[in-house]
Amino acid sequence: MSDTISTVLNKVWGGTHKDTYVLLSKIGPYKLFSSDFARICPGQELESEVINAYLHLMVNNYNRNHQEKARVIDSFEMSRIWLKKSSRLKIDPEKFKIIVGIVNESHHWMLVVIYPLEKRTVFLNSLGESQKDVKRCLEATRAFMRSKGMKVSRWKCETVTHAIQQDMVSCGVFALKFAECILENKDLNFPSTAEAVKTMRLDMSSTLLSESESVENLCRHCGSEDTDHLWIACDRCNWWYHQDCINFKQTNTDYCCEMCL
Repeated sequence: MSDTISTVLNKVWGGTHKDTYVLLSKIGPYKLFSSDFARICPGQELESEVINAYLHLMVNNYNRNHQEKARVIDSFEMSRIWLKKSSRLKIDPEKFKIIVGIVNESHHWMLVVIYPLEKRTVFLNSLGESQKDVKRCLEATRAFMRSKGMKVSRWKCETVTHAIQQDMVSCGVFALKFAECILENKDLNFPSTAEAVKTMRLDMSSTLLSESESVENLCRHCGSEDTDHLWIACDRCNWWYHQDCINFKQTNTDYCCEMCL
């Protein structure tokens, strides 16, 4: 871990800047602020923006290394599919070997993995799968595949053995780790101790920071590239902000941003 990443995580995870609103990373369309990273630290529930950004990153990495392609369905759309609502997603499932999405139901994250050409779905719940939920997943994914023009008469849903969540807040971490293991063809029976989960959270945070796209042209407070503003840079870290966003009116004085205070 680089010194910069370590410094940022120490500030956010240490609680010093958990309530500040500073852009730290951008993964595809997802912008992650210090408050998002604070929710990755031990004892916290992951936010949807983190879930979607990390899943987006994993699928992009998979597609760079495989001829057969993967596709991600963001958590908002996957949750609509889970509820059997009409999907607004434009996709031809038969173009992909694997489609992954994470569902949120009652503040609990669960992984759905669809293999369109094999006509099957794998459903993973970090607390264990009930037959009721496996059936529900089957019905939801069948309905979604049917809506996209696929024949689903022999579609099936199954689960596989995997690590079990030991606490009450790490379902998002486990859902992402399950997806990572499946995409990288690794064992899903990974260690699930408190220390192991803390390491997973740290690795995810570090990856989201180190794999970020450039945010040099974005305001670190609002995440916008809007140029119809006066800008000011922090004299310590040289990160740029819209003066209006941080309510800083002076132009002839030094400025130190919230992350550097």
